[in-house]
Amino acid sequence: MTTELRVPTLLETTMPVYHFHERHSRVLPADPRHVWDALTGLTLDHLAVARPLVILRHLGSREMPTARPLLTEGPITLVAVQAPHYALGASIARPWQRTSSRVEVSSIEDFTAFDDAGWVKYLTDFHVHSGPAGTILSTETRGYSTDRATRIRFAFYWAAIRAGSGLVRRDILATADRLSRTAATSRTAAMVTRPDSPAT
Repeated sequence: MTTELRVPTLLETTMPVYHFHERHSRVLPADPRHVWDALTGLTLDHLAVARPLVILRHLGSREMPTARPLLTEGPITLVAVQAPHYALGASIARPWQRTSSRVEVSSIEDFTAFDDAGWVKYLTDFHVHSGPAGTILSTETRGYSTDRATRIRFAFYWAAIRAGSGLVRRDILATADRLSRTAATSRTAAMVTRPDSPAT
């Protein structure tokens, strides 16, 4: 019996050392392609549980877009996409501030090269792959503080928001599950009700 070697994700190779971390996963009955479509089309409006938390976090912002895809137009910048199974986003911020300061990130190279003191560097990925019981959708977030004082400051912030952060991520996975099931049901219904082609 052979054991398949696990290939590290791009998140793991980009940030092997980190100061905080969370990971969530869910097994879905839908086809991986349908799960990917649901994930990439998911908006804040779709999130029944986490939507109020996200809106509260950004209360006072000039714009709070709720109908845009979270993956491509959310709080993190996508720096790598390997459709239809993997996406990696990056952010450099001071999230404890009332209006969070951010550093623009356009690539993995920009992200890894940044080392100014006073900032927290985040990576968040989404991974869709086949498993023995169905399609596995997982998300992992890692963060690294660029100096000791920031690490201590962020530790207090993380203790306060960790439960809510996990809730948001679990809601994203559950919503992708719901959307992919709905899409699969709609496709099946369309095939059943499609009129037969005329005989030739």
